[in-house]
Amino acid sequence: MCTTNALAQPCDPHCVLITVRRILPGSGGGAALAAPSFKQSSNVIPFGDTLKITSPSLPAGAVIEYSKDNGSTWTTGDQVVIDNKVNIVARVRLNQQLSPLLQGSFTPSYQRMLVIGNSIMSHGPAPDLGWYNFNGMAASAPEKDFVHLLTARLQTLNPTMTVQLQSGVGIELDFGKPTYAMDEFDQPLQSFKPDLILIRLGENVVDGDVSSRNFEGQFRQLLDRLKQVSTTNGQLVQIVITTTVWDRPLADAAIRKVTAEKAYPLVDLSSMVGKSQYFASQYANPGVAAHPNDAGMQQISDLIWVKFQ
Repeated sequence: MCTTNALAQPCDPHCVLITVRRILPGSGGGAALAAPSFKQSSNVIPFGDTLKITSPSLPAGAVIEYSKDNGSTWTTGDQVVIDNKVNIVARVRLNQQLSPLLQGSFTPSYQRMLVIGNSIMSHGPAPDLGWYNFNGMAASAPEKDFVHLLTARLQTLNPTMTVQLQSGVGIELDFGKPTYAMDEFDQPLQSFKPDLILIRLGENVVDGDVSSRNFEGQFRQLLDRLKQVSTTNGQLVQIVITTTVWDRPLADAAIRKVTAEKAYPLVDLSSMVGKSQYFASQYANPGVAAHPNDAGMQQISDLIWVKFQ
């Protein structure tokens, strides 16, 4: 056996020429890497739970990686906390050698939803106003208001999910006053321990008071307190916020600003403002008539539900 090169003399006829090719690690030589798999069999995962990524065969030195941005950036690890709807791409990497990609879309389900709202959320009978139901004002029946509609949808993800309502009228009317105490929300947070809080208020905020009484600062304090008390209780919580369905440009601007600052999901209801088809003109009392009718309640539910899709 001999070796040769372009400058060497030819080998003896009895020699056997061989070609040596170096296989660099990760260059594609050797057995292909197997794609990873998701351990969970369902794409609906309880909020805050961990999605686990496994590999049927992980060679020495190989790692599992996942991406939440369609492969733009990769994180080494085999566990992902599901705290929002997310698309996951996963792979196995050994140096430069890559496995086929694994892809999945995962949606969190919730155990307990706390809704902080006003009369659009719920209002007891007020015969002097021509209102006789006990549900979101102007909805024709309990199952027609946005809370019941949204609850039914969320229960398709978790049939055992429960809901509690908490009035937010206090902060709407009294924000910034020395007499107002934001601790009114502490008790439901401590006893109910929601993992989902929906803040659906603002209609009772007078735009003329937004600046003078610092609604922006008060709304920021509200979000901070909700998160702080929940965290103290050891509860991971998702907070979703909506704008108003009435013409409240200054209040809405403050809600948008603080929500963006905190990076919480915002449900924009501005498409409903001033649209008569969404409001209960069948009522003689102007206060009741200003509330969303069944179509308006459905629209609120639809726009909130998009955030969970």
